[in-house]
Amino acid sequence: MLAQQEADEHIELFLRQHGITNLPWIITALLGIILPFALFLFDESFTKILPQIPGDIIIATIILWYMLVMAFILEKYLYWYFNIYIVTNIHITDITMSSILSKTSTEALLDDVQSVKTKVAGVFGSLFNFGDVVIETAAERQKIQFSLVPNPDFVADRIQDLQELTQSGGQHVA
Repeated sequence: MLAQQEADEHIELFLRQHGITNLPWIITALLGIILPFALFLFDESFTKILPQIPGDIIIATIILWYMLVMAFILEKYLYWYFNIYIVTNIHITDITMSSILSKTSTEALLDDVQSVKTKVAGVFGSLFNFGDVVIETAAERQKIQFSLVPNPDFVADRIQDLQELTQSGGQHVA
C-alpha cells in the first residue's frame, strides 16, 4: 500500500523499465571488470613499465578502479530499481530517481487523462516487446511518460479501460 494511497484505491499496474534495458550498462560493467586483466595479459608495453611502479601504487590504483566500477554498477541498478510507474484505479504515478539523492514524483488522476499513446522503437523494442507509454493529461503537468516498459500496448489499453471505468462510475474490471 502506498503512503498517499486512498482507502478505496488499489494498484492495477506496478512497472519498471524492461529488464533487457539493463544490458548495455551490464556489458560496460563487465568490460570494466575485465579491463585490468586484459592490460596485464595483452599489452607488452604495460608489462614492461609495470615493474618500475611501486607495488603500493599499483594496488591502490586497482582498488580505486574497482571501487569506481562498483559505484557505476550500484548507481545504474538503483536508477533502474527506483524508477517506477504505478497505475491505480484512481491515479497514475511516475516516480523518477534523477540522482542517488533526489527523486521526482508526478501524479495525475485518471479523470484527467486525455490520451494514451505507445511508442515501440528499434529492433530490440520490437523483439522484446518494450517501449514508451505517453499519457497526456488536462492537469498542470501535460504529459507523463513511462519509459521502456514491458508490453506498452497492454499498459496503454489498461489505462484507457480504467479511465473509461472511472468516468462511467463503474466498478473494478479484472
